[in-house]
Amino acid sequence: MNSSQLMAVDLVLAVLAAGAWIAAAWLTSSRKVRRHGVDAALLALGVAVLATAGRCALLPALAASSWWFANERITISLPLTAIPAVGAAMAGVPYLLRKRNTGSQSARVPAGRGRQWAVLSLVAAGAAAVGSLGLAFILGPFPAVWSLVILLFLVGGTVLTAKLALFPPVRGGSVTPGRRTTAVTAVAGLLACTALGSGVFAWLGSRAADGTGIATAVGHHDGGATVPVAAPVPVTTLLGSSPAHAVVRHYELTARVEQVTLPSGQSVQAWTFGSLPGPKLEAQQGEVMEVVLNNRDVTAGVTLHWHGYDVPNAMDGVAGATQDAVMPGQSMTYRFTAAQVGTYWYHTHQDSAEGVRKGLYGVFVVHGTTDVRPDADIAVAGHDLSGLGLLGSSDRSSAYTATPGSTVRVRLVNTDSLPQRYLVSGTAFKVAAVDGTSVNQPGEVTGKLLRIGAGGRNDVTFTMPAAPVTVHSDAAADAVVVISPPDWTSGTPAKPAAGVYASTPVLDLLGYGKPGSGQQSVPVVTREEVVVLDRQFRFVDGIPRYAFTVNGAAYPLVPAMEVAEGDVLKVTIVNRTAEPHPMHPHGHHVLVLSRNGVAPTGSPLLLDTVDIQPGEVWQVQLTADNPGIWMDHCHNLDHAAEGMMMLLQYQGVSSPFVHGGHAHNKPE
Repeated sequence: MNSSQLMAVDLVLAVLAAGAWIAAAWLTSSRKVRRHGVDAALLALGVAVLATAGRCALLPALAASSWWFANERITISLPLTAIPAVGAAMAGVPYLLRKRNTGSQSARVPAGRGRQWAVLSLVAAGAAAVGSLGLAFILGPFPAVWSLVILLFLVGGTVLTAKLALFPPVRGGSVTPGRRTTAVTAVAGLLACTALGSGVFAWLGSRAADGTGIATAVGHHDGGATVPVAAPVPVTTLLGSSPAHAVVRHYELTARVEQVTLPSGQSVQAWTFGSLPGPKLEAQQGEVMEVVLNNRDVTAGVTLHWHGYDVPNAMDGVAGATQDAVMPGQSMTYRFTAAQVGTYWYHTHQDSAEGVRKGLYGVFVVHGTTDVRPDADIAVAGHDLSGLGLLGSSDRSSAYTATPGSTVRVRLVNTDSLPQRYLVSGTAFKVAAVDGTSVNQPGEVTGKLLRIGAGGRNDVTFTMPAAPVTVHSDAAADAVVVISPPDWTSGTPAKPAAGVYASTPVLDLLGYGKPGSGQQSVPVVTREEVVVLDRQFRFVDGIPRYAFTVNGAAYPLVPAMEVAEGDVLKVTIVNRTAEPHPMHPHGHHVLVLSRNGVAPTGSPLLLDTVDIQPGEVWQVQLTADNPGIWMDHCHNLDHAAEGMMMLLQYQGVSSPFVHGGHAHNKPE
């Protein structure tokens, strides 16, 4: 059971404990207690105690995975519930057993101190458990000062409210008529105040997000002190340089809204760059890419971001950080040197959760100057278009030919927001590159799936056999890529057998290939950072959401990760949620150091999109060698749109662009 599953069990136990404490308090507070009512109260109290004990028992396993899975539970949540639970058990059990042992089937409960303390302790335990449960969706791993104030209010207010609401004045040994209340009164009132206070705080904190600068110049942090910078450099000046007399590859893309009919005959409205996917852009290493982006009629606006390509910051194409969105009738030219070799892709970074899903994406390939070109070079973008699974441009069969004995390279690109599993059938293959970086001495693979997180790429190579090779994806059930020898006349291959994706093992890239040979220089880590991914109630652009958060905050309120050029960062990434998060730092690749404390045993893994599974803890190394203000976000773009974004901001760099504002910049 991984850490995410342990946290889910803890949540179930918290719900069970809260309900049981309230039930025990309700039954015990009744002025007329029957024998079966006493038995029910004892049962509820026992369930509450066991559930609370179960939560405590889970702590060692959570803490063993990472402190970040148990932090707020150890420091706040469980102390808040365990201490009142002990008091409730000590006061409630003796009282209820005494009532049970009277043997009466119906007895008026005296308004004595025993009953008062029993009910009061049960109400306190119930309110604390319910409050702890509610705050679990607010606190996260980085409790703020205001959250501690709310907790103090909750604990103190519970005792006071329960005392006033549950125990009206006693006159002559009897309760004053007409003053009957229950334990739920105290609990409901306190929770309402807690929710209101938390909501007001979160709302006030989110009001200033729209229309303000997305980033300003920062000094370098050293020992907690910030060294100011005198002359900030705007991102618009970070244009890079191009070799003299370099060949210029000129492309022009026009974003448009159009009705697209797929090979299956289904028609769907899409936003495209003229085709689905957009035109394949290619260059030779050392050439200059010059791409003109026009927006014909996409009213949300568009940009061009070069996913995985470490372009100069001004060319990164993020609305509100490095440029304003290109609105209908406008255009922008992107220009940079094609220095990296490999498989990449491009897409809009303005309202990208909507724009990419609807079709504003394409493949970008740079060939090495000394590489031996394969005989067949096929790029396949896997995508979900309004529920229609595509491989390349087709939701059915895509046919290619290759001569037996020739070399074939299939570039698998996940342009979707969810992970995809690919099944290559008909031959053994090698994974020659991951995220554009070559794998050292890749071995032949058979009988395994390739799992590619959102935004990631795998380059598959093989020698063409005498029979067809097929590529299927679990994200595109009706689509298939078929690579056949010339003049092959058989029909379309059958779909994969039912359950094949569940039963076939996945290739673990952390153990694939061979480690680099010889002594390699390892840079000294100068900074360490922690990035905790979670789900909490937050306000995103002024709207209350069960948001996806980074270090307890939702973008644009997530503090930037501030660096100086030359810094070497060791970053720990913790996924506390039940969903995968493919984290994508713009402008940089990261070297994987470990996953769940285990270092890679295969080829060094250099990634631009790190797919963090639920309950996992990854450590990666990032070298700050590309100055600018860079997005670092989950490439499940819906998660990013709901807050899971942050900035990697270099010392002395500023941006004139704003989140929202007159240009309606909306990076996700």
